[in-house]
Amino acid sequence: MRKRFVPIYSVLIVVIVLLAALVPGCGEGETTGTITVKATLCGVPWQGAVNYTLTLSGGASPISGTAVDATHSGVAAGTWACAYVAGGPPNSFLKSIKPSATQNLAADGNITFILDFELDQDAAIKFVNWSQNGDLLQGPVSEIVAIPCNMIDAHFKQWVNGCEGYNVTMNETSWFQIIQTSGPPATIIVVDDWCAVNKTPQPTQKVSQLPSVDNVTRQKGYNVTLLPQLPTLLDVHTQWKLVKCVNYTKSINWFGIGLFEYVPQAHPCVLFELILPSAGTPGDLYQFTIQTGADVAIVGDIDVDPGNNHAMSTPVMLVVDLRPI
Repeated sequence: MRKRFVPIYSVLIVVIVLLAALVPGCGEGETTGTITVKATLCGVPWQGAVNYTLTLSGGASPISGTAVDATHSGVAAGTWACAYVAGGPPNSFLKSIKPSATQNLAADGNITFILDFELDQDAAIKFVNWSQNGDLLQGPVSEIVAIPCNMIDAHFKQWVNGCEGYNVTMNETSWFQIIQTSGPPATIIVVDDWCAVNKTPQPTQKVSQLPSVDNVTRQKGYNVTLLPQLPTLLDVHTQWKLVKCVNYTKSINWFGIGLFEYVPQAHPCVLFELILPSAGTPGDLYQFTIQTGADVAIVGDIDVDPGNNHAMSTPVMLVVDLRPI
């Protein structure tokens, strides 16, 4: 009777062995996963032609992609790197690959690479006009007539084209050249009030401000006597955090005009003081030739048109009349 059960037991053993071979055991599983590649332009999803590669660390030849959105299924698990090759939205550049250009793909898992594009950036600045005591002068200016206690200022327009609302860091150098053509030698004193250089509307942040005289950085209180008929160059170097696609008015209060001797804080919010050595007589006139300009540069990124990063006024005559004194 027992011999009749032997074949049945044999069949059961064979079935168990086959099932063990077909069903994965603990710790075993899929060795492939899925990679998705997408793109954004100015933070908004974008689809179109773009060339990229996906490379498995220690693996065979990379996978080449030609468009997004794209899904690559059945790829080996491991560490994958995504690299941008060419293409993408017109008039744009690749800012980064998010969340990282290198990611680990687990077995039976999925990862996503996002090619983050921004519109090409173009910083620009344009001279508007001179201003006196904060009041913008109208029309072409060839001569400015001032008296002691007046302030001489300049206004510029500037902007950065690109993704609207995005932040951008700017290095800016503004300069002022002065040549004394008549009158006893005057003196320039460094004041460097933080509020002497400002923008409207209010920028995200003014990071730094540093004045210089004849290309040498100078601290508050430094003074230099103007030499007749020879130029003296005054600079201010500033860094800003601005917002793209916003039109800013940049105002620079270059100097206040004072009489000997210098009185600190005689003029609010100026970079320099122009100190005249004498109260003068009824016939005294001080004359200067002045000119101003500015340069802007995007920090850490490409500017597609650096040709409009410079602005300059024409030279004008500044006459300081002491006769009313």
